[in-house]
Amino acid sequence: MKIEAGWLAEAQVIIVPLFKESLDNAGSYPGPALELLNRYEIRPSMVEKNAVTWLFGERGKPDTLLLGLGEAQAYHPERIREAAGTAGRAVRKEGRSTANVSFAALQPYGGYAGGTSLAGLAAAWTEGWLLGSYEYDAYKSKSVPRIETDVYLNEEVGGDPLASAIQLGRIRAEGTLLARELANEPPSVLYPASLASRVKERFSGTAVEVKVYEGEELERLQMAGLLAVGRGSKHAPAFLELRYQTDDSLPLIALVGKGITFDTGGISLKRDNNISDMRMDMAGGAAVIGALDMIARSGMKANVAVLIPAAENAIGKDALLPGEILRYANGVSVQVGNTDAEGRLVLADALIHAKRIGAHEVIDMATLTYSVVGALGSRIAGIWGDEALARTLCEIGSSVGEKLWIMPLAEEYVTYLDSDCADSSNISRVGEAGAIVAALFLRKFVDPSMRWAHIDMAGLKESSSARGYIVPGATGFGARLLAGLVAERMNHGDFGV
Repeated sequence: MKIEAGWLAEAQVIIVPLFKESLDNAGSYPGPALELLNRYEIRPSMVEKNAVTWLFGERGKPDTLLLGLGEAQAYHPERIREAAGTAGRAVRKEGRSTANVSFAALQPYGGYAGGTSLAGLAAAWTEGWLLGSYEYDAYKSKSVPRIETDVYLNEEVGGDPLASAIQLGRIRAEGTLLARELANEPPSVLYPASLASRVKERFSGTAVEVKVYEGEELERLQMAGLLAVGRGSKHAPAFLELRYQTDDSLPLIALVGKGITFDTGGISLKRDNNISDMRMDMAGGAAVIGALDMIARSGMKANVAVLIPAAENAIGKDALLPGEILRYANGVSVQVGNTDAEGRLVLADALIHAKRIGAHEVIDMATLTYSVVGALGSRIAGIWGDEALARTLCEIGSSVGEKLWIMPLAEEYVTYLDSDCADSSNISRVGEAGAIVAALFLRKFVDPSMRWAHIDMAGLKESSSARGYIVPGATGFGARLLAGLVAERMNHGDFGV
């Protein structure tokens, strides 16, 4: 799929994003991009946020697709990403193979879109278009070839600055698509060993060094949780350590992602009617891989470690039993009250390892609890930990459309993890505050010298329907958020745009 700066004279469709205020100039827009707008009556409903209107052209002339963005004063780059994703599907549905995109109708309002540069618009559009056009259909029998649309951005400005912005948008989108692809894969295809192979293949020939710890190496590292959770599966557990280190004088940031490639619940078997989405219990791991893909491909100067404890939580003759006691490398003993609270058991190993390799800051991301979904729903993830780090992540999340809400590490609930037989249980003995208690459990394995944040994104791992640049299946949530944090920490700003 081609996306480039320029203007194709014979394009089949012209795409025009509009603000409500754009109606003020109706009938007087200059240039070929908006020529058709001067011939039609543009009604208020056409410029409402998320409005999509086709103006079909005369025979031999291009169609026009209008995209409503709402009020200019409420503009956010997320609106361009959402509009682009919607447009990508709409244009494909109509079978158009070439499209021009004009931002000219946004120009009168603060330069471009609330002061956003043309390059910023181009990056956001590219990102949204690629994400919204994505389909996970690897296992479908295709009877109709998929139409790929070549897109040309804006007739006014071309050249290297816009080309660089388009490339940046592509890097962001493709890192997110990598996270989606991994999370969507069936568990018969993606398990710890194959995940490791996929990661090695993706980063082959790049500045990323991939280490995979298995078997006796896990024993040597005392990864008690990972070894215990993975015991019941025919697929052995693995611990992935990915390093991108362009300057070892920079503080090391560790990105930890839960890598449970399928979660039956173990002996504490899940009771849902359909648990096929438990193949996405490694969505946190997929997100940190996608983030590293963006970081490496953008060539930013950084010092990052991605840590993924990967296991399949299955039922078998050797499966972990409720009541077992695990002792971790930091000396903490844990009694397993419920084998379906396995994510925190494997993340504990990764948090200990983050300190072992010298991380100054660690962020873990996981589909950890359904309690967070009850609290925040399916559009907002919860975040716990260092207040300043959490606020920074919230700001970055707002800018990339991945919303977070700061949750309390309420000391009142620490005793909920008390065990008669060990230093801690892995579940609460009280039926409340499940997401908070899970965060409190993880904190037991964070060295005080490290800044730490925990993100529970259980409600955002997948979508059942299309909206904006979100499509059915895995969302890739968190990849752009974490890449944005590394860019901010390494003084790269918004990836340079």
